[in-house]
Amino acid sequence: MLSALLISAPTKAQSKDSVYAYIVSSGIKHPAIVMQQVLLETGHLSTHYLLRRNNLFAFRYTEEYIRFDHWKESVEYYKRWQQKHYTNHQENYYAFLKRVKYAGSRNYVEVLRRVSIRKG
Repeated sequence: MLSALLISAPTKAQSKDSVYAYIVSSGIKHPAIVMQQVLLETGHLSTHYLLRRNNLFAFRYTEEYIRFDHWKESVEYYKRWQQKHYTNHQENYYAFLKRVKYAGSRNYVEVLRRVSIRKG
């Protein structure tokens, strides 16, 4: 029973508002699009597989998903990744994600564009 509580704890520790606020406060470029990525990758913050790893962006090292101690660490990791790869700030961010093949799916950007970050 205790292990079930521990597994679900990361899910309850974050909300759309708190994640989005942290993305903005971190200085990440295009925070609304990045929040769309969080929601798409985590099934609107409900995918226990990634949330148990505190990995909001489905970052992998080889075939394994990276495990973070806290979900904020995954946001910080994303910021470092973005700073390293997104050097042309004039480039459309969706085009950038497609160009760098952020996800394995060919239609990732098209699906991402349809994700709503609004409540409800």
